Amino acid sequence: MGILSFKKTNCRDCYKCVRECPVKSIRVRDHQAQIIAEECILCGRCVQVCPQNAKEVRDDVPAVEAIIRSGKRVVASLAPSYIAAFDTDGFAPIAEALKKLGFTDVQETAAGANVVKREYERLVDEGQPVIISSCCHSITRLIQKYHVDCLPYYAKVLSPMDAHGHLLREQYPDAEIVFIGPCISKKDEVEQYCKNSIDMSITFEELQEWFDREGITIDNSQGDGSRFRSRFFPETGGILKSMDQVPGYKYIAIDGIENCRRALQEIGKGNLKGYFIEMSACEGSCINGPGMPKDKQGILTSRAQVERIAEGGGDYDVEHSLDLSKTIPLDIPRVQMPGEAAIWEILRKTGKNRPEDMLNCGACGYSTCWEKAIAVYQGKAELEMCLPFMKERAESISDQVLDVSPNAIIAVDASFTIQQFNRAACRLMKIPEGENMVGRPIGDVYDEVELIDIMDSGRNILGEKCYLDRYGIYVDKSIIYDKDHNLLLIYLKDIDQEEHAAQKAAQMRRETVEITDQLINKQMRTVQEIASLLGETTAETKIALTRLKKSLTDDAEERA
Repeated sequence: MGILSFKKTNCRDCYKCVRECPVKSIRVRDHQAQIIAEECILCGRCVQVCPQNAKEVRDDVPAVEAIIRSGKRVVASLAPSYIAAFDTDGFAPIAEALKKLGFTDVQETAAGANVVKREYERLVDEGQPVIISSCCHSITRLIQKYHVDCLPYYAKVLSPMDAHGHLLREQYPDAEIVFIGPCISKKDEVEQYCKNSIDMSITFEELQEWFDREGITIDNSQGDGSRFRSRFFPETGGILKSMDQVPGYKYIAIDGIENCRRALQEIGKGNLKGYFIEMSACEGSCINGPGMPKDKQGILTSRAQVERIAEGGGDYDVEHSLDLSKTIPLDIPRVQMPGEAAIWEILRKTGKNRPEDMLNCGACGYSTCWEKAIAVYQGKAELEMCLPFMKERAESISDQVLDVSPNAIIAVDASFTIQQFNRAACRLMKIPEGENMVGRPIGDVYDEVELIDIMDSGRNILGEKCYLDRYGIYVDKSIIYDKDHNLLLIYLKDIDQEEHAAQKAAQMRRETVEITDQLINKQMRTVQEIASLLGETTAETKIALTRLKKSLTDDAEERA
């Protein structure tokens, strides 16, 4: 299973994840969103913004539990952003809670951060013109995939997680090392770069669910007053706060993918000198990571908590002989770009034949119609994702259906104002063709009293024959109240000719019955006069004629 996946049944054509994805690494197919793993930077934005909770992060807690149950030692590296994720007085209380889950030992990733920041200081001392911090794995993926011209400026230094994993590995060579933090992308970093340091990574959200399942709470009665300045790392500008800064060198913190991309475009031009740039994919940095518990503290409280356990602190006393160098390979996604003619061909399929036809509304998730057409060519987007086009097409089809319908169709809103009025309605009500009825009161052409009664009672009229005095015609009438949209839909079928034809036929039947009755009476008188001559034949004749009369009468009643 990949690190990020989508629950197919929950995805509902909203395109919010496409809109929010900074690198457009989401494919929409059959109206369902899918992650394009080779293009994704695992920033977790789609997880945070999805209104349907359709994005699923791989849960590695069951694997950790299985190792603990096996009896093998499991050691945790706990990211310093724990202070913003949990109600804990400091490191010691949450470390004790983790040991209740079965961890052999729990240590702070901040110790690895201390090692890394010293390496950053060394790079500054060497005079590298621009240095980009290497703590955020989503930034690593962003640079190696989309800003490869900035790779020379990227600090080839292990991340704090990786560095701490190596320190723990020296201390516990046979243990499983598990990183616990606020980040989804760390799961990928473990697989790509930490084969000899970290074995698995779980998020704070997964840890909270584990605590809840086991009924474990954090006991703050002991307290923890320790302070270390590398605990600043999880807040924006925290890496800079933990470093010994060199006068004349510019130390700048950038957070949020969009801001980082703009900064990388500037760096890529090669005109900067004397900059150390801390970059975080998440706005607010790690204390606002996608793997934080849903009920995490607010950004202000989180920063205050970070500073409480870091302000005025010293450095960890860590001696090591680690090789902190890191190789970042190119990982450019393979995408095929269409020519201009192919893009225009796609645009024309959604009714965009000229530049002025492009609304660039962003409803599909792409900033411009041009970008969306490219995505269609690349198989990332579908034509139907253009909502204005689909709306226009639906309205066009609806208008065509209304126009060709032989029956009068009228839509009326709750204020009894006409919203739809087709041609058949104009013909039936003798309204001049071309006269706009939309927006006029329905009382101008139909009895409002009946409509009010239907809205009040909620009882629809279906297939009722009636005579419209106002227009002197018979109609087959249906009136339906759509409560969801607060609309009354009136359907009137002109049956005037049929009704008059039926009445004429009924009259003819009645006249036939009368003639038959007169014939029977006349025949009976004649029969009586010659009864003696005809004998019992008289009775048979009467029966036959009576049956004929009854047959005609029954037929007339059935037709009526």
